[in-house]
Amino acid sequence: MVRKSSILVISSHVVSGQVGIKAMLPAFRALKYEAITLQTTMLAAHPAAFPEMGPPAGAPVPAEQMVDMAAWLQSAGAFDHVAAVVSGYLPTPAHVDAVAKIVNDLRSLNRDLVYCCDPICGDNDHLYLLDEVAAALRDKLLPLASVATPNRFELEYLTGGQPITDTQQLVRAARTLNVKHVAVTSAPAPEGRIAAVSVGREVLRCESAKAPSAPHGMGDLFSALYLALKLDDDPKALGIATGTLAAIAGANMETRTLPHGPLALSAPLIQETLVVPEAV
Repeated sequence: MVRKSSILVISSHVVSGQVGIKAMLPAFRALKYEAITLQTTMLAAHPAAFPEMGPPAGAPVPAEQMVDMAAWLQSAGAFDHVAAVVSGYLPTPAHVDAVAKIVNDLRSLNRDLVYCCDPICGDNDHLYLLDEVAAALRDKLLPLASVATPNRFELEYLTGGQPITDTQQLVRAARTLNVKHVAVTSAPAPEGRIAAVSVGREVLRCESAKAPSAPHGMGDLFSALYLALKLDDDPKALGIATGTLAAIAGANMETRTLPHGPLALSAPLIQETLVVPEAV
């Protein structure tokens, strides 16, 4: 049996709940990838999980500690089979710098390393990181990325703040990121529907029914699942990722938590191929 490559996961960790790293791991397990995890922050729970309690206990992991751990693991050979890195929640500009260093260090050993940047900075028209963190994501990490997985609000923010109201606007904005593969969630769709669009060599769009409420951690799960499917060169990566998340959202509306059992991949949704000319 040929050993599959490993994926280095750099994101937040919660003690209670299924967001950040804990939301990503089921996707990697489902596709038989080993995940090596590096925490950027450790919180008792997602900030919205227990609103009556106020901000959750916990704090960021010092960025220099992340760099030290990564350097030790690299020296120990733990990264020898790492084919990809995915980064999620990064609380400060120093954490952005730490991820950039780790990615560059790994690329010095493996120039084919895939880096997926999930530029987590906001949602629902609300920026929940400091401007300087979001700017660092844009200026320091997206130029390193092979894959980026913003939601629509994040794409708007990272490309100048103009509202994106249709798919053509979205595709043109995604192209300005200069990332080889951009998969955008919460893309424009008719009332009661939700869409995802991938922009790469070709432009693909998937659409499904929109659940009235969705579990926390869906964006983390999408990024992990899409990355793993792309590493497997699955031509239906967008359709499988979108279909799987649609099924999970529909089944977990009341609890608003991701399931704790094994991740079952759904049949791929129809991937519509779009032709969007470059802006003149």
